[in-house]
Amino acid sequence: MNPVLTNARVIGLFLLAAVLALVWAGPLFWQVSPTDQNLAEIVQPPSAAHPLGTDQYGRDMLARLMDGGRISLLSSTLIVAGALLLGTLAGLVAAGDSVMAKILTQFIDMLLALPSLIIALVIVGALGIGVENLIIAFVAVGWPWYARLVRGIARERLTAPDILAARLAGVGHAAILRGHVIPHLTMRLAAAAAIDLGYTLGALAGLSYLGLGAQAPQAEWGLMLRDAQMFFTAAPWLLIGPCLAIGFAVAAALLLAEDMVRMQTRT
Repeated sequence: MNPVLTNARVIGLFLLAAVLALVWAGPLFWQVSPTDQNLAEIVQPPSAAHPLGTDQYGRDMLARLMDGGRISLLSSTLIVAGALLLGTLAGLVAAGDSVMAKILTQFIDMLLALPSLIIALVIVGALGIGVENLIIAFVAVGWPWYARLVRGIARERLTAPDILAARLAGVGHAAILRGHVIPHLTMRLAAAAAIDLGYTLGALAGLSYLGLGAQAPQAEWGLMLRDAQMFFTAAPWLLIGPCLAIGFAVAAALLLAEDMVRMQTRT
């Protein structure tokens, strides 16, 4: 077995397990409110009572890191899942030879020609700031990419000799998609989704940092970075938790995506 492949998988799974353990299992052991304020303990350094210190309102940073992780990971997962589902359905429709397929293909190409981040900002500006509207905006600009990918793979698969033989034997288009095209898409879409998840985590944190996502008193990794920046010199430890959490989550997604891509090239 390729050692690079093994290392990417092992490290990726380790980082993913660490992030998930922090976010989902951590609150079972560290039962501290992420929103309760204690103005007598503002901007405290790490200690036994507060392993990651406290913020400018005396809130426990470890508790906020755990709570913010659920928002960041769930939001990113919903974005990728929504874009993947819509894009897959649209891509399979666009892979046909009908007039609707051609119109849909042109529409997908038109959307891909637009700057996705700017369109997302326009959507958030129209709907209002907040995590829910960020999810809608990212799904709206993300599905055409998946649709284009699915269409290309499906069109290539539909011209394969075994598919042509199945058509000559009278197998319907829907049955061909279910039995011959969709299984072929699974691993490629999984790798693409893992890469997209890493990008989405970073982008979501960036827009929350700019004030377009989660709002106080919510805890979200990007918002935590924004709150901590004003104490960069006086309390740099406030940046450690969210920076490491974002870095570990993004690295886990990219390493697992690399592993899946390498597996495809070997098959």
